[in-house]
Amino acid sequence: MNIDWIDFLKSNNATISDNLEIQFPKKQQAATNSITALAHLAIIKITGKDAAQFLQGQLTCNVNDLTDSNSFFAAFCNAKGRAISTLLILKNADEFLVVLPVELVEKVSNKLKMYILHADVQLHDVSNEFCLIGINTDNEGLLASFPKDSFAMTNGSEITIKFPVNNRYLIISPVDHAPTLWTQLTTDHGLVACNSDSWLYQDISSGIPWLTQASSEQYIPQMLNIDKLGGISFKKGCYTGQEIIARTHFLGKAKRELFLAECNSNTILDEKTHIMTDESEQAIGHILAFQSNNQNHRILVVLPIADVNLKNLILNNSNQAKISIINFQ
Repeated sequence: MNIDWIDFLKSNNATISDNLEIQFPKKQQAATNSITALAHLAIIKITGKDAAQFLQGQLTCNVNDLTDSNSFFAAFCNAKGRAISTLLILKNADEFLVVLPVELVEKVSNKLKMYILHADVQLHDVSNEFCLIGINTDNEGLLASFPKDSFAMTNGSEITIKFPVNNRYLIISPVDHAPTLWTQLTTDHGLVACNSDSWLYQDISSGIPWLTQASSEQYIPQMLNIDKLGGISFKKGCYTGQEIIARTHFLGKAKRELFLAECNSNTILDEKTHIMTDESEQAIGHILAFQSNNQNHRILVVLPIADVNLKNLILNNSNQAKISIINFQ
Protein backbone atom coordinates (compact mmCIF):
# COMPACT_ATOMS: atom_id res chain seq x y z
CA MET A 1 0.00 0.00 0.00
CA ASN A 2 1.46 3.30 -1.10
CA ILE A 3 2.79 5.46 1.73
CA ASP A 4 1.37 8.68 0.23
CA TRP A 5 -2.06 7.05 0.07
CA ILE A 6 -1.72 5.94 3.69
CA ASP A 7 -0.83 9.50 4.72
CA PHE A 8 -3.82 10.87 2.81
CA LEU A 9 -6.22 8.44 4.51
CA LYS A 10 -4.80 9.27 7.92
CA SER A 11 -5.27 12.97 7.18
CA ASN A 12 -8.94 12.07 6.69
CA ASN A 13 -9.17 10.51 10.17
CA ALA A 14 -8.53 6.92 9.10
CA THR A 15 -6.66 4.40 11.22
CA ILE A 16 -5.05 1.33 9.66
CA SER A 17 -4.60 -1.83 11.71
CA ASP A 18 -1.84 -4.42 11.38
CA ASN A 19 -4.26 -6.75 9.56
CA LEU A 20 -4.99 -3.95 7.04
CA GLU A 21 -8.45 -3.03 8.32
CA ILE A 22 -9.23 0.64 7.73
CA GLN A 23 -11.43 2.41 10.25
CA PHE A 24 -13.00 5.83 10.41
CA PRO A 25 -14.68 7.53 13.38
CA LYS A 26 -17.96 5.94 14.45
CA LYS A 27 -19.91 8.99 13.39
CA GLN A 28 -18.85 8.27 9.80
CA GLN A 29 -20.34 4.77 9.58
CA ALA A 30 -22.60 4.17 6.59
CA ALA A 31 -23.64 1.31 4.31
CA THR A 32 -25.28 3.24 1.46
CA ASN A 33 -23.59 6.18 -0.24
CA SER A 34 -20.35 5.09 1.37
CA ILE A 35 -16.71 4.94 0.36
CA THR A 36 -13.81 2.98 1.79
CA ALA A 37 -10.20 2.14 1.01
CA LEU A 38 -9.47 -1.55 0.45
CA ALA A 39 -6.02 -2.29 1.83
CA HIS A 40 -6.64 -6.06 2.08
CA LEU A 41 -6.54 -6.43 -1.71
CA ALA A 42 -3.50 -6.23 -3.99
CA ILE A 43 -2.83 -6.08 -7.73
CA ILE A 44 -0.53 -8.18 -9.90
CA LYS A 45 0.19 -6.87 -13.41
CA ILE A 46 0.92 -9.40 -16.17
CA THR A 47 2.61 -8.15 -19.33
CA GLY A 48 4.44 -9.57 -22.35
CA LYS A 49 3.45 -10.74 -25.83
CA ASP A 50 2.53 -14.19 -24.47
CA ALA A 51 0.55 -12.89 -21.47
CA ALA A 52 -2.92 -13.69 -22.82
CA GLN A 53 -1.98 -17.21 -23.92
CA PHE A 54 -0.21 -17.81 -20.62
CA LEU A 55 -3.18 -16.72 -18.50
CA GLN A 56 -5.56 -18.69 -20.72
CA GLY A 57 -3.66 -21.80 -19.67
CA GLN A 58 -3.84 -20.99 -15.95
CA LEU A 59 -7.19 -19.41 -15.08
CA THR A 60 -10.70 -20.84 -15.06
CA CYS A 61 -12.21 -18.04 -17.16
CA ASN A 62 -11.80 -17.45 -20.89
CA VAL A 63 -9.14 -14.75 -20.93
CA ASN A 64 -9.72 -14.25 -24.66
CA ASP A 65 -13.21 -12.94 -23.85
CA LEU A 66 -11.85 -10.03 -21.82
CA THR A 67 -12.40 -6.59 -23.36
CA ASP A 68 -12.10 -3.02 -22.13
CA SER A 69 -15.66 -3.26 -20.78
CA ASN A 70 -15.72 -6.48 -18.74
CA SER A 71 -13.87 -8.43 -16.10
CA PHE A 72 -14.12 -11.94 -14.62
CA PHE A 73 -14.18 -13.19 -11.05
CA ALA A 74 -12.26 -16.43 -11.59
CA ALA A 75 -9.83 -18.83 -9.95
CA PHE A 76 -6.23 -19.97 -10.32
CA CYS A 77 -6.06 -23.66 -9.44
CA ASN A 78 -3.53 -26.38 -8.78
CA ALA A 79 -3.28 -29.55 -10.84
CA LYS A 80 -5.92 -31.21 -8.63
CA GLY A 81 -8.44 -28.52 -9.49
CA ARG A 82 -8.29 -26.85 -6.08
CA ALA A 83 -8.39 -23.06 -6.06
CA ILE A 84 -5.08 -21.54 -4.98
CA SER A 85 -6.76 -18.15 -5.10
CA THR A 86 -9.91 -16.54 -6.34
CA LEU A 87 -9.28 -13.31 -8.21
CA LEU A 88 -10.68 -10.55 -10.33
CA ILE A 89 -9.01 -10.24 -13.73
CA LEU A 90 -9.34 -7.44 -16.25
CA LYS A 91 -7.60 -6.25 -19.39
CA ASN A 92 -6.07 -2.79 -19.39
CA ALA A 93 -4.77 -1.95 -22.88
CA ASP A 94 -2.12 -4.62 -23.64
CA GLU A 95 -1.67 -5.74 -20.05
CA PHE A 96 -3.72 -7.65 -17.51
CA LEU A 97 -4.47 -6.70 -13.92
CA VAL A 98 -5.31 -9.32 -11.32
CA VAL A 99 -6.91 -8.25 -8.03
CA LEU A 100 -6.49 -10.74 -5.18
CA PRO A 101 -6.01 -10.85 -1.40
CA VAL A 102 -2.74 -9.35 -0.17
CA GLU A 103 -1.92 -12.49 1.79
CA LEU A 104 -1.94 -14.63 -1.37
CA VAL A 105 0.12 -12.39 -3.66
CA GLU A 106 3.45 -14.09 -2.99
CA LYS A 107 2.02 -17.60 -3.25
CA VAL A 108 0.16 -16.90 -6.48
CA SER A 109 3.12 -15.08 -8.04
CA ASN A 110 5.52 -17.90 -7.22
CA LYS A 111 3.21 -20.59 -8.56
CA LEU A 112 2.44 -18.68 -11.75
CA LYS A 113 6.16 -18.17 -12.39
CA MET A 114 6.63 -21.94 -12.34
CA TYR A 115 4.58 -22.14 -15.56
CA ILE A 116 6.18 -19.26 -17.48
CA LEU A 117 9.23 -21.25 -18.67
CA HIS A 118 10.40 -19.55 -21.90
CA ALA A 119 7.25 -17.52 -22.55
CA ASP A 120 7.43 -13.75 -22.90
CA VAL A 121 5.52 -13.01 -19.69
CA GLN A 122 6.35 -10.70 -16.80
CA LEU A 123 4.63 -10.53 -13.41
CA HIS A 124 4.79 -7.43 -11.23
CA ASP A 125 3.20 -6.62 -7.88
CA VAL A 126 1.90 -3.12 -8.61
CA SER A 127 -0.05 -2.63 -5.38
CA ASN A 128 2.13 0.39 -4.66
CA GLU A 129 1.11 2.03 -7.94
CA PHE A 130 -2.67 1.76 -7.59
CA CYS A 131 -5.28 2.42 -4.92
CA LEU A 132 -8.34 0.23 -4.49
CA ILE A 133 -11.52 2.01 -3.43
CA GLY A 134 -14.94 0.51 -2.76
CA ILE A 135 -18.12 2.54 -3.04
CA ASN A 136 -21.80 1.78 -2.49
CA THR A 137 -24.11 4.44 -3.85
CA ASP A 138 -27.58 5.31 -5.10
CA ASN A 139 -26.36 8.69 -6.36
CA GLU A 140 -27.96 9.01 -9.81
CA GLY A 141 -25.26 11.35 -11.02
CA LEU A 142 -22.60 8.72 -10.38
CA LEU A 143 -24.67 5.76 -11.53
CA ALA A 144 -25.30 7.35 -14.92
CA SER A 145 -21.64 6.92 -15.86
CA PHE A 146 -21.05 3.59 -14.09
CA PRO A 147 -21.37 0.10 -15.61
CA LYS A 148 -24.70 -1.65 -15.02
CA ASP A 149 -24.00 -5.40 -15.19
CA SER A 150 -22.06 -7.54 -12.71
CA PHE A 151 -18.31 -7.36 -13.38
CA ALA A 152 -18.84 -4.91 -16.25
CA MET A 153 -16.16 -2.24 -16.39
CA THR A 154 -15.47 1.30 -17.52
CA ASN A 155 -11.93 2.52 -18.08
CA GLY A 156 -10.93 6.18 -18.01
CA SER A 157 -8.74 8.06 -15.57
CA GLU A 158 -9.65 5.20 -13.24
CA ILE A 159 -11.14 1.74 -13.72
CA THR A 160 -14.63 1.13 -12.30
CA ILE A 161 -16.02 -2.40 -11.94
CA LYS A 162 -19.61 -3.26 -10.96
CA PHE A 163 -19.89 -5.84 -8.18
CA PRO A 164 -22.95 -8.13 -7.88
CA VAL A 165 -26.02 -7.11 -5.88
CA ASN A 166 -26.80 -3.49 -5.01
CA ASN A 167 -24.87 -0.56 -6.46
CA ARG A 168 -21.38 -1.57 -5.37
CA TYR A 169 -18.30 -0.64 -7.36
CA LEU A 170 -14.61 -1.38 -7.10
CA ILE A 171 -12.46 1.48 -8.34
CA ILE A 172 -8.83 1.01 -9.35
CA SER A 173 -7.10 4.38 -9.42
CA PRO A 174 -3.49 5.37 -10.11
CA VAL A 175 -2.06 6.44 -6.78
CA ASP A 176 -1.43 10.05 -7.86
CA HIS A 177 -5.10 10.46 -8.84
CA ALA A 178 -6.69 8.67 -5.86
CA PRO A 179 -6.72 11.59 -3.36
CA THR A 180 -8.44 13.84 -5.90
CA LEU A 181 -10.97 11.13 -6.70
CA TRP A 182 -11.67 10.47 -3.00
CA THR A 183 -12.20 14.18 -2.38
CA GLN A 184 -14.56 14.48 -5.36
CA LEU A 185 -16.63 11.50 -4.24
CA THR A 186 -16.92 12.68 -0.65
CA THR A 187 -17.23 16.43 -1.19
CA ASP A 188 -19.06 16.72 -4.51
CA HIS A 189 -21.16 13.54 -4.35
CA GLY A 190 -21.69 13.18 -0.61
CA LEU A 191 -20.23 9.71 -0.08
CA VAL A 192 -19.39 9.00 3.55
CA ALA A 193 -16.11 7.32 4.56
CA CYS A 194 -16.74 4.01 6.32
CA ASN A 195 -14.74 1.10 7.67
CA SER A 196 -13.37 -1.50 5.28
CA ASP A 197 -15.14 -4.28 7.21
CA SER A 198 -18.46 -2.93 5.90
CA TRP A 199 -17.25 -3.70 2.36
CA LEU A 200 -16.18 -7.19 3.46
CA TYR A 201 -19.61 -7.70 5.04
CA GLN A 202 -21.24 -6.85 1.71
CA ASP A 203 -18.81 -9.08 -0.20
CA ILE A 204 -19.88 -11.99 1.98
CA SER A 205 -23.57 -11.08 1.76
CA SER A 206 -23.41 -11.11 -2.04
CA GLY A 207 -21.38 -14.35 -2.25
CA ILE A 208 -17.93 -13.07 -3.26
CA PRO A 209 -15.57 -15.86 -2.09
CA TRP A 210 -12.14 -14.37 -1.41
CA LEU A 211 -9.69 -16.99 -0.12
CA THR A 212 -7.07 -16.87 2.62
CA GLN A 213 -3.88 -18.78 3.33
CA ALA A 214 -5.98 -21.24 5.34
CA SER A 215 -8.58 -21.85 2.62
CA SER A 216 -6.15 -21.83 -0.33
CA GLU A 217 -6.09 -25.18 -2.21
CA GLN A 218 -9.02 -26.57 -0.21
CA TYR A 219 -11.93 -26.22 -2.66
CA ILE A 220 -12.66 -26.76 -6.34
CA PRO A 221 -14.16 -23.63 -7.96
CA GLN A 222 -17.71 -25.02 -8.12
CA MET A 223 -17.71 -25.34 -4.32
CA LEU A 224 -17.11 -21.58 -4.25
CA ASN A 225 -19.85 -20.80 -6.81
CA ILE A 226 -17.28 -19.43 -9.26
CA ASP A 227 -19.35 -20.99 -12.06
CA LYS A 228 -22.43 -19.06 -10.90
CA LEU A 229 -20.38 -15.86 -10.95
CA GLY A 230 -19.47 -16.49 -14.60
CA GLY A 231 -15.82 -17.22 -13.83
CA ILE A 232 -15.48 -20.71 -15.33
CA SER A 233 -15.43 -21.41 -19.06
CA PHE A 234 -16.35 -24.98 -19.94
CA LYS A 235 -15.68 -24.40 -23.65
CA LYS A 236 -12.07 -23.16 -23.62
CA GLY A 237 -9.04 -25.40 -23.95
CA CYS A 238 -6.87 -26.89 -21.27
CA TYR A 239 -5.71 -25.03 -18.19
CA THR A 240 -4.21 -26.13 -14.90
CA GLY A 241 -6.82 -28.15 -12.99
CA GLN A 242 -9.22 -28.17 -15.94
CA GLU A 243 -9.68 -31.95 -16.13
CA ILE A 244 -11.16 -32.25 -12.64
CA ILE A 245 -13.16 -29.02 -12.88
CA ALA A 246 -14.67 -29.99 -16.24
CA ARG A 247 -15.38 -33.56 -15.17
CA THR A 248 -17.20 -32.31 -12.09
CA HIS A 249 -19.35 -30.09 -14.31
CA PHE A 250 -20.16 -32.47 -17.14
CA LEU A 251 -20.82 -35.47 -14.90
CA GLY A 252 -22.89 -33.39 -12.51
CA LYS A 253 -20.77 -34.46 -9.55
CA ALA A 254 -20.49 -31.18 -7.67
CA LYS A 255 -21.52 -32.30 -4.21
CA ARG A 256 -20.93 -29.05 -2.35
CA GLU A 257 -21.50 -25.37 -2.95
CA LEU A 258 -21.35 -22.03 -1.22
CA PHE A 259 -24.18 -20.79 1.00
CA LEU A 260 -24.76 -17.61 2.97
CA ALA A 261 -25.56 -18.07 6.65
CA GLU A 262 -26.30 -15.82 9.58
CA CYS A 263 -25.90 -16.14 13.33
CA ASN A 264 -25.89 -14.05 16.50
CA SER A 265 -23.08 -11.53 16.72
CA ASN A 266 -22.09 -12.81 20.19
CA THR A 267 -20.90 -16.09 18.67
CA ILE A 268 -17.12 -16.56 18.46
CA LEU A 269 -16.06 -17.71 14.99
CA ASP A 270 -12.90 -18.68 13.13
CA GLU A 271 -12.09 -20.59 9.94
CA LYS A 272 -11.59 -23.80 11.96
CA THR A 273 -15.22 -23.76 13.11
CA HIS A 274 -17.21 -26.58 11.52
CA ILE A 275 -20.88 -26.83 10.65
CA MET A 276 -22.97 -29.68 12.10
CA THR A 277 -26.65 -30.55 12.32
CA ASP A 278 -28.44 -30.68 15.64
CA GLU A 279 -28.89 -34.42 15.02
CA SER A 280 -25.22 -35.36 14.68
CA GLU A 281 -21.81 -34.21 15.92
CA GLN A 282 -20.21 -35.06 12.59
CA ALA A 283 -18.97 -32.04 10.62
CA ILE A 284 -20.83 -31.56 7.33
CA GLY A 285 -19.42 -28.20 6.27
CA HIS A 286 -16.83 -25.51 6.84
CA ILE A 287 -16.68 -21.75 7.22
CA LEU A 288 -14.97 -20.02 4.31
CA ALA A 289 -15.27 -16.43 5.56
CA PHE A 290 -17.27 -14.32 7.98
CA GLN A 291 -17.78 -10.72 8.90
CA SER A 292 -19.86 -8.98 11.56
CA ASN A 293 -21.90 -5.85 11.94
CA ASN A 294 -23.61 -4.64 15.09
CA GLN A 295 -26.47 -7.13 14.75
CA ASN A 296 -25.08 -10.40 13.42
CA HIS A 297 -22.42 -12.44 11.67
CA ARG A 298 -22.69 -13.08 7.95
CA ILE A 299 -20.91 -16.31 7.05
CA LEU A 300 -19.94 -18.01 3.79
CA VAL A 301 -20.18 -21.75 4.35
CA VAL A 302 -19.38 -24.68 2.07
CA LEU A 303 -22.06 -27.35 2.52
CA PRO A 304 -23.37 -30.47 0.75
CA ILE A 305 -25.97 -29.68 -1.90
CA ALA A 306 -28.27 -32.57 -1.00
CA ASP A 307 -29.19 -34.88 1.87
CA VAL A 308 -28.76 -32.20 4.53
CA ASN A 309 -31.47 -30.45 6.49
CA LEU A 310 -30.35 -26.85 6.09
CA LYS A 311 -32.84 -25.74 8.74
CA ASN A 312 -31.09 -27.44 11.66
CA LEU A 313 -27.48 -26.29 11.41
CA ILE A 314 -25.26 -25.50 14.38
CA LEU A 315 -21.60 -24.64 14.94
CA ASN A 316 -19.18 -26.92 16.74
CA ASN A 317 -18.19 -24.13 19.12
CA SER A 318 -18.64 -24.00 22.87
CA ASN A 319 -22.30 -22.99 22.80
CA GLN A 320 -23.23 -24.82 19.57
CA ALA A 321 -24.79 -21.67 18.17
CA LYS A 322 -27.53 -22.09 15.60
CA ILE A 323 -27.00 -20.68 12.11
CA SER A 324 -29.63 -19.91 9.49
CA ILE A 325 -29.18 -20.20 5.73
CA ILE A 326 -30.37 -17.05 3.96
CA ASN A 327 -30.40 -15.82 0.37
CA PHE A 328 -27.45 -13.92 -1.05
CA GLN A 329 -28.25 -10.23 -0.94
